[in-house]
Amino acid sequence: MLALLKRFDPEAYANRWYLVMVQPTLLHSIAVICAWGSRENEYQRLKFLPMGTEAEAEALAAKIVAAKLKRGYEPVEL
Repeated sequence: MLALLKRFDPEAYANRWYLVMVQPTLLHSIAVICAWGSRENEYQRLKFLPMGTEAEAEALAAKIVAAKLKRGYEPVEL
């Protein structure tokens, strides 16, 4: 899974992006990787969430994307 989301709300001064990926890492067999930041400056963050199975990772990634969509993020076509 790979999902790129954006949120633009000038009234709330929000111009943000959010990326969710499921992929193997060097230390874990599978992980959910979340990255987020501002589209107006250099602010960025990255978080790795190790998972036991790929099915668990896909379910968590889908849950994260659903929560972001509820908060006003919109999908970006890749």
